[in-house]
Amino acid sequence: MRDIEIEPVDIQTSESDTVEQSKERFAPRIPIRWRWIMLVGITVTVAIGVLFFIILDIERSAWLESQAAQAELQVDRLTDELKLPMLSGSSAETDLVVQGFLEKVPSVMGVLLKYPDGKTKAYKDVGNENKLAKMLVVSEEVKRLSIKQLWYAKTVIYAKTAMGTIGVRFSEQAWEEIAGKLVQRILLAALVVVFLSVVAVYWLAGRMSERLELLADGAAQVAKGDFHVKLAVRGNDEISDAVSQFNVMVAELAHKQELRDVFGRYLNPKLVSDVFESGEVKVENHRQEVTVLFADMVQFTSFSESTETEAVVAVLNSHFEVFHRVIAYYGGHVDKYIGDAVMAVFNHPVGDEDHVRHAAKAGLAIAQACEKLGFKREDGSTISFRVGLNCGQAIAGNIGAAKRMEYTVIGDAVNVASRMGGLGEGGDVVMSHSSFHKLGDGFVFHPIGESEMKGVSQKIEVGTVEVSSKHVRRNIEHVVELAFNLDLPTDVRQIAGDA
Repeated sequence: MRDIEIEPVDIQTSESDTVEQSKERFAPRIPIRWRWIMLVGITVTVAIGVLFFIILDIERSAWLESQAAQAELQVDRLTDELKLPMLSGSSAETDLVVQGFLEKVPSVMGVLLKYPDGKTKAYKDVGNENKLAKMLVVSEEVKRLSIKQLWYAKTVIYAKTAMGTIGVRFSEQAWEEIAGKLVQRILLAALVVVFLSVVAVYWLAGRMSERLELLADGAAQVAKGDFHVKLAVRGNDEISDAVSQFNVMVAELAHKQELRDVFGRYLNPKLVSDVFESGEVKVENHRQEVTVLFADMVQFTSFSESTETEAVVAVLNSHFEVFHRVIAYYGGHVDKYIGDAVMAVFNHPVGDEDHVRHAAKAGLAIAQACEKLGFKREDGSTISFRVGLNCGQAIAGNIGAAKRMEYTVIGDAVNVASRMGGLGEGGDVVMSHSSFHKLGDGFVFHPIGESEMKGVSQKIEVGTVEVSSKHVRRNIEHVVELAFNLDLPTDVRQIAGDA
């Protein structure tokens, strides 16, 4: 149990809230599963479209390379066959060679012959003859013309004399057939992939939405004032975490409702427990073993003097908020805040057999949380806290005046803990060697030496504590992560696991 500060639940709705709810009621409702289907469907379609154009471009480049190689062979053959007819100046023989070439090579759509005097002769479909004639220049190698159609050109040379330049246009029908088949296959594959994706997403999103609907129904019941709702936790994912936290939240709300009805003005869990048991406040002063934790800021005086008041308060509150969550996680109770220090007690008011171990974990988590917060001083150094721990007998009871009392713990155990922190540096967790023996496995003790404590007759062997177990380290890191992202429930250790 922990000391929770939650305002009493008020299920009354204002007129403005009612207006907003009425507006939302008329907003279009799109179920989550359909949103996921649309998202996945669009994403898969776009991805397939991009892949299609990439594949199409690769295939066309490969086809053009193959076509260029074939065109080079055909044009070379035609120029060789035209050498003698053009050398003799026989137009009839030239026409005969070109016509024979067109019949033998069906993929050729047209031929344009340009003589050295600028005259041209076209065979079959050549398009804009004048434009092509300007592009036909002397070239000893087969070259493709820089136009959209597949035109290849070469100069007919005999005995180093240019007798004319020919241009040959090849058909793209073969590529159109290849592209058509490729489109069909990719379209078929796309339909199959989209269909399977939609079916899988529909099924998966349906399972998710079912649990979310149950969670929404449970929230609606809680909004009506029913705090006895408990949902079944299924699976191990974010939704199951939300359902689990919902159950914890409902239990906390039910408890806080009882606090408001019976004894809402008490925040200390021990006093509240006594009120529930007897209907009146009966706190017995007693002595018991506790572990006391003190955490105070290193060089707070210089920090407060060199920093604006609002910034000092904001920095302290940011640290204390995280510290409170960490301490509550490990079953401790924040007894009080003293300036730049926080005092926490373990094994009081709630019993805890492993209170020393949990207090040590809390101290190490606090040191790690300071690094994660990362607040800087003016000199650039990181703000850090030093932690002191001590386990011993303390007196628990009501301390103060008749009209202003505080239920707390006092004694040597508290005094020694407050002085332990002053023996370490920023980020250190200092405790006595006798307390360290009660921690159990997973920790290592680095002796500092024997220290005299005011009010204690004998010297105390003290040292710093560090983690030596991967399991303990993971647990502390997990707690720090939760402290930065969650409002920790009363018994969250049962959810996250503890060591």
